[in-house]
Amino acid sequence: MVTVSVVIPYSERFTPPEMLEEAKATVAAQTVDTDLVVVDDVDTGPADARNAGLERADSRYVAFLDADDLWTPDKLERQLDRMADTDAGFCLEGDPMSLDEFVYRVMLNELTSFTSSMLVDTDRVSATFESGLNRDEDRLYALEAATQGGVCFCPDLFVRRRHERSMMATGIAVDEYVAACTEFAFLADRRVPAAQPYLSIYYVQAFTTAGLALREEGEYDRAVSYLVRALRISPHPYTLWHLLWTLPYRALPIGRTQ
Repeated sequence: MVTVSVVIPYSERFTPPEMLEEAKATVAAQTVDTDLVVVDDVDTGPADARNAGLERADSRYVAFLDADDLWTPDKLERQLDRMADTDAGFCLEGDPMSLDEFVYRVMLNELTSFTSSMLVDTDRVSATFESGLNRDEDRLYALEAATQGGVCFCPDLFVRRRHERSMMATGIAVDEYVAACTEFAFLADRRVPAAQPYLSIYYVQAFTTAGLALREEGEYDRAVSYLVRALRISPHPYTLWHLLWTLPYRALPIGRTQ
């Protein structure tokens, strides 16, 4: 009988205790044996908490669950069966796709919310979460795990819940967002060769997103700066349209960027 260690990082600052109890109940309801590891992430953050859970896990298979999400009852059983059928060392929620398509879609921000669906075979995957990242440490982990052990997919594994105290609801400053994206891209370039062909379009999206956020905040000069940076990488029509829409609001000459 396979036992799966389940790691839940938890901070009462971001998740009410009753939501944690509901998440734990969906672990107890699984159709396979589980070993629950709840790790306090108040001081260290979710990356270090998940790494601590990996170290404490006694089982070959380790799953991750955010404290504000819920699993379907047969989540782990279906994933274990799928991993056995495909000889993959990593399984996520989603429709079947190739490894290259998965990397492409992660880099293009088409796949972002999957931490609570992760199941990893630690005999095949040695990746850990990067504590130096302020965001997207889960995406970097997924890219490394998928390229190390192969990846497979199952549909409808968990329910994602949002609430006003969640980390995702707190927002992020534009400068912090750009710094985090730059660090993520740097690490992906070094650690995941399969991601390298998609770095340029990743930067285009990151700078375009920063430009649009700054425009919403009324910082039109800085918005233009980031949109121009994106266009210098690739003349994407979406970015160009937003640049032309923003230009009438700026006060600086067209050639100045920051």
